[in-house]
Amino acid sequence: MEKVKDTPRRGYLMTGIRDALSLYWQERKILLIFCGLAVVMRVALPYLGIFMPKLVIDQITAQVEPMTFFITVGGMALLLVLVNYVKSFTDSITDNAIGTVGIGLTFFKQIVRWMKMDFELMESPDYKEVEDKADKAAHSNHAPAMNVPRTLVELLSNIFGFLLYASVIVIVHPLILAVLAVTAAINWLMLRRARNYLRDTRDERSKLYKKINALGDTMRDPEAAKDIRLYGALDWLCTFYDKQFRAARKAERKLISRDMHSQITDALMILLRDGAAYAFLIWLVLNDNMTLGDFVLVFAAIGGLATWITGILTASADLSRACIERNDISDMINYPDRMNTGKGIPLPEGKDLPPSIELSGVGYTYPKAEKPTLTGINLNIRSGERIAIVGANGAGKTTLVKLICGLYTPTEGTVSLNGKSVSEYNRDEYYTLFSAVFQDIHMLSTTIAENISQEPPESTDTEAVLKCLKLTGLYEKVKTLPGRENTLLVREVEPDAVELSGGEKQKLAMARALYKDAPVIVLDEPTAALDPIAENEVYQKYAELTEGKTSVYISHRLASTRFCDRILLIDGNVIAEQGSHDELMALGGTYANMFDVQASYYQEDNDFGNGNGLKTSQAV
Repeated sequence: MEKVKDTPRRGYLMTGIRDALSLYWQERKILLIFCGLAVVMRVALPYLGIFMPKLVIDQITAQVEPMTFFITVGGMALLLVLVNYVKSFTDSITDNAIGTVGIGLTFFKQIVRWMKMDFELMESPDYKEVEDKADKAAHSNHAPAMNVPRTLVELLSNIFGFLLYASVIVIVHPLILAVLAVTAAINWLMLRRARNYLRDTRDERSKLYKKINALGDTMRDPEAAKDIRLYGALDWLCTFYDKQFRAARKAERKLISRDMHSQITDALMILLRDGAAYAFLIWLVLNDNMTLGDFVLVFAAIGGLATWITGILTASADLSRACIERNDISDMINYPDRMNTGKGIPLPEGKDLPPSIELSGVGYTYPKAEKPTLTGINLNIRSGERIAIVGANGAGKTTLVKLICGLYTPTEGTVSLNGKSVSEYNRDEYYTLFSAVFQDIHMLSTTIAENISQEPPESTDTEAVLKCLKLTGLYEKVKTLPGRENTLLVREVEPDAVELSGGEKQKLAMARALYKDAPVIVLDEPTAALDPIAENEVYQKYAELTEGKTSVYISHRLASTRFCDRILLIDGNVIAEQGSHDELMALGGTYANMFDVQASYYQEDNDFGNGNGLKTSQAV
């Protein structure tokens, strides 16, 4: 699995800024315009504030006419009120709207990426590391990565404020500015040290929080809660959680320590530079080398300059962190697919359907796994053939099905459809050829009809939905519900929704597969929640409903797949045996042994049934 390379250090800043600004420019241009106005207001208001006393003193010293004084000072006061109002408005936009809009736009992009990425990436450890960093970076609307434009406003306003105040100070004497610059450089070095530590330790801290989040999810999971209580694991889990949490806190304290050192240095430098500058100004006034008005202006400018310098250093560090985290999000959104998501060759049509599927020397090794799950698989599924895949748990049955469906890309060998490599087809177009029902069935928080059609109401064929419900045996249940096929599902989201049982969910999933009416049907143990007789009936029904289609079935109950044209036994990472049920029984190998063992569980008068067991003929 290809791993995303880290963004080079020299480029992460510009990449993060460009990524964030392009996001807002595409979706909310007006916010960036307000950000630009906010920069002007944040510089203008404090400068007018320090210029006002100079203006008043100069007017009084010059003994101007009262009307002139009133017009000049009054006009400046009105300008201050106007600038203050505009600044308050733009500050409200940058401080509140930027983060809220940012997390909304970012989360939408992440959702789209999750839905469009190669399925196998979601199970990749390399991708999981990238995803964990992105999740931490986008944890709230106050996160630095969500507020890059706001941080840029802080940085630019401090830079422009520094330049404006510096120009005022340098007119008096360049030496003052030199002292301020040296102390600022020392501050910058300390902040840079803290910033580098943040960047260099982010992987370590990400792994710690990954463990904490995973453990927290387990402790909140209702399915895990049963085992935790029954096996008395709470104290052990709490101790383990506390250990991980303390390790994370220790890492954060180190980070805070670096920030504290830089802040202490900043305070000392402010004391040094301001003390020297103020002493020099007082000397100039006492020696009649500066007017009182200029003294007030420059005195205020020096104090303000220190604030601008501190602001530049702080905003630079914040922007650096924000861009690092923004790149973490970008790495997740731009994580490369392996499959063909571009233009593909035309899908087979008409007489070329249902398709034949061929696997040549196919193998698959899961990322970070020590050995392959499948190797050297050679299989030709003929057009319209019914194939059953059986084997022990963990043999690789589901992996083989996912390779056939195009959810996985072989790590060796090729999968072909009608003689053409699957990689030549567009990935999403290739998926349209398959109707699949997997072991894990998930319901959408919408109506039964839409769960089956996977389309909005206006595009759903209600008659087809009802037909599929009848074919799978779920119609009798649905017609008793208040909303019938328009009844909502998933009570966790909709209080008035209905919860289906495990077996009912599997029937709904099979109705979904029938509704799609794809030329290839894949059933990956969808009847696991049904009893053996019900499962056998469902599979026989499916055999009738999928006549003329290419079908692939997986079942841990071997008897349910006897109707298939061919049965494949996966064992030892390869296809160990294949043939019809009768052929495999005659072979007397692993399949025959597994079948006999399973059949014994349902024979009448066996040790488990105490005379009430199912007859072999019923179950197998």
